Amino acid sequence: MINIIVVMFSFLCVTAIFGIFLQMVNMKGTPKIMYDLYSHGKSCEGKLFSTLISAVLVPKSWFFHFYLFSTIYTFIILIVIVWMILTKNQLPIFITMYISSLSAHSCINIASPEISLLAATLFLLQVSRRMYESMYVTIFLDSKMNLGHYIVGYLHYWGCGTILLSYAACQSIQENHMHEQARNEICLQHVIGTVLFIIAFHQQHIVHVTLANLRKNPHSMQKHSLPQGGLFNYVSCPNFLCEIIIYLAINLLLGVDYYPWTLITFWVLTNQIMNATISQKWYQSKFKEFPPTRKALIPFVY
Repeated sequence: MINIIVVMFSFLCVTAIFGIFLQMVNMKGTPKIMYDLYSHGKSCEGKLFSTLISAVLVPKSWFFHFYLFSTIYTFIILIVIVWMILTKNQLPIFITMYISSLSAHSCINIASPEISLLAATLFLLQVSRRMYESMYVTIFLDSKMNLGHYIVGYLHYWGCGTILLSYAACQSIQENHMHEQARNEICLQHVIGTVLFIIAFHQQHIVHVTLANLRKNPHSMQKHSLPQGGLFNYVSCPNFLCEIIIYLAINLLLGVDYYPWTLITFWVLTNQIMNATISQKWYQSKFKEFPPTRKALIPFVY
């Protein structure tokens, strides 16, 4: 059976890789609409879009919508996983049908159901913090994004939550002694993943607060400033770097052999590389004082 979610994230990876290619190789004759499709946020400001793209621009503040959706959806997933653990894997038939129809995959046991619960809890913390930031921290001004980015946001968080649920359900049919063996083998992996998540979670919040503070000065509300200090001394987009680390940390918890979440991590990686490339070009074009040694996403590398 086709894994619908894996197909979806595979397609998103391809689109992100194509976006990276567009930004790195400025081919002559490429239709302008191809570049417009990947523009959002500050890269949209002052830009003349094609008629088709202009018709589907929405406020970037609508990010809040899919963070709210993800918080509610992931919370429901969390409740279902807890229910599985307490009732020893007795799930209503409609839930098992939902999982098998959307996320069919071979069940390879690599951790315990409790690890699923930990991963889902960390993911819920991440999306709920992003919801809070979109409401009370981030200052969007008149930033825009096209409808495609908005829809992808929903698809991404729906897919992540569903994969976490299917991972727990997949594990639940394994024999108990396999759980014990897996726990003993990857205990250190769990610790590393959790520590990485906490560090990236905290640093990403600091970055978002820093970016918001740049716009709180009444005299600079309609212009961008060059962020300085902390991780900004090394990369232009530390928030994107932290995002990658967060998904990588959850990947370590679930196990790198669990290919659906590994695919999600690769999608996040390619998407953030693409967005960081766009942002780096924008910063370099707007600020003459832009540090020549500051990389886009990965310190000292890229």
